[in-house]
Amino acid sequence: MDFSSLFPSIDIAHRFLFFIIYSFVGWSAEEIYCSIIERKLVWRGMLFGPICPIYGFGGILIMYALYPLRNTWVWLFLASMFITSVLEYFSSWLLEKLFHAQWWDYSDLRFNINGRVCLINSILFGFGGIGMWHVLQPFFSRIVYYEPVQPYIHFIADGLAIILAIDILFTIRKLVDFNTSLAKIKLLAEQAKDRFESESWFKNQSVSSIIQSLRERAKTDSERITQKYLNMFNLDENRKKNMKSWLSRFPKLKSKDYASTLEHLRKEFISNMKKK
Repeated sequence: MDFSSLFPSIDIAHRFLFFIIYSFVGWSAEEIYCSIIERKLVWRGMLFGPICPIYGFGGILIMYALYPLRNTWVWLFLASMFITSVLEYFSSWLLEKLFHAQWWDYSDLRFNINGRVCLINSILFGFGGIGMWHVLQPFFSRIVYYEPVQPYIHFIADGLAIILAIDILFTIRKLVDFNTSLAKIKLLAEQAKDRFESESWFKNQSVSSIIQSLRERAKTDSERITQKYLNMFNLDENRKKNMKSWLSRFPKLKSKDYASTLEHLRKEFISNMKKK
């Protein structure tokens, strides 16, 4: 196949459109894969729109960095495995440094590296690199470089960039609310521990045990002091929905600062799902 015609003109607008396309394709593939594995419709990805930027960056890397290997399928497969695995590992590391949390974890899978990347995903990325160059890229190039659209290509790219920026800002706001809720619950658990740790009925091994002991005590507490503490743990509906959203999209989310709080919220979320 002659690939020289896939990039008639390369500028920021065209690159950005390819980035958006592969962000959407990757997100869609992950949605289908995870939904099949969990046997229910799931929503993945950090952003709230139907894209996952890590796949967009992966697509751009394969498109340009691996251009010389496009006709050597074995080397293209191995290079795609390597370059996307490095990208995934770096993304996991960077997100952990930024948010003090590990958003995905492959520790339960064989041949993983620090839970950040695993062999099965790397193999799938390798096949994805071949499929991208020999199936998707020729098709998407015809769309991106469709002649009647070229006069408006920068307007399309600008419009998508604005939508992406809004999504990023919205996501940051929701992340701040998420961390604020985690901090609130952790602080309340520490305050309850300071107030009741001398009581024989009080258990403080974790946030779940603290709240559970408060619930049990509230049933027989004539002064209703423990009920007041319990009420302070309640979150408003918007914050609850936000917490459930993050936990459902990242079921293996781990946090160094809020490990016990996340464990409690995950148990509560699962318990409420079973009740429904």
